[in-house]
Amino acid sequence: MWSLRSQITWFNRIQWTLAGAVVLMSAGFYLFAYRPQTRRQEELRASIVKQQHELDSSQSQTSVLPSVASEVKLLRVRLEKFKALPRQQELPQFIRDIAQLGQQAALKRFSLTPGVPSRDDRFNELPVQLTFEGDFVNVFSFLRHTEDLQRLTRVRGMSVRSKDKLGQVKVQLSMNIYFAAE
Repeated sequence: MWSLRSQITWFNRIQWTLAGAVVLMSAGFYLFAYRPQTRRQEELRASIVKQQHELDSSQSQTSVLPSVASEVKLLRVRLEKFKALPRQQELPQFIRDIAQLGQQAALKRFSLTPGVPSRDDRFNELPVQLTFEGDFVNVFSFLRHTEDLQRLTRVRGMSVRSKDKLGQVKVQLSMNIYFAAE
């Protein structure tokens, strides 16, 4: 049998061994279970905060969406009112429209001379030379009405000279009319 001393020594060693095992298990638990899980938890919390911030930002952006949609509708309506680029040259119709505006403005010695059309990748342009005489107020009215035509035009040059002291002027106007490329 064992003596009391040998039993005490033996149980003492067992206690130290069990204490060491508890310390090793605690260290292992901390290193392999607790620390990785807490790190993962912090990553998830940071991800949640980031996604919550993105959600708040997205919600504030989507709150503007109805006003943007209504503005797009208004812009589309305004776009429909802009001058269209016709598919064909339609020079006879343009001459009729300009001549009618000239008659309404009581212009004299009205002449329209078309030039040679030039091509581009997206459109064609036809230079037109207009010469006419009239009262300055009538000439101004004619020019304002030509801007209101549905036809897309661009004035390249204009010369206005006084004919006399009664407000009569002579105008030479160079403009381009545009139509779609074929």
